[in-house]
Amino acid sequence: MASKLQKRVVGTLVLVSIGVIVLPDVLDGKKEHYQESYESIPLRDDFDSEASQVPIEEPQVVDISVPDTRVKEETQPNTPTGTSAAEKSDSTQSASVSPSMSEDKSAWMIRLGTFRNQDNARRLVKQLREKGYQAHILPKDIKAGDLAKVIVGPNVSRTTLESQLTDLQSLTGLKGQLRKFDPLTQ
Repeated sequence: MASKLQKRVVGTLVLVSIGVIVLPDVLDGKKEHYQESYESIPLRDDFDSEASQVPIEEPQVVDISVPDTRVKEETQPNTPTGTSAAEKSDSTQSASVSPSMSEDKSAWMIRLGTFRNQDNARRLVKQLREKGYQAHILPKDIKAGDLAKVIVGPNVSRTTLESQLTDLQSLTGLKGQLRKFDPLTQ
């Protein structure tokens, strides 16, 4: 009996497997095969050989001049029309300022150091102010994590600040740098 049962089970498995494999293809109908269209990427670009042999032109050098820092004479609407050439030259000489004079009128400062720890910078400024120095932290609106620059000055007398450099070094142990003070970049 076992052989009849085995034959039936084997026969059933064969029929089910044929049904699973063949029936979907038969019942599905006509199949359309979709094939992706693609292009292979070329290993080397085809390029115009004439374009590769064209010489590269040298860059043009343009002379850019810095604007003149001297004060220029402004035209005044109330000047009489009968002024002589000598009077005009006298007025332009008095209105223009030589570069050496403008350098003398600039302000100077001593930068003692740049500190990551703002508390150290504040302590140094407090110490310097107690000794009579005009000390500041830049920038004024300093935020956490910003670098704090400690400066002494500004002062219009460069020689005064130069004489203070050795005193500051002996007081703080920092070698300061004498720099021009520019309020726009500070």
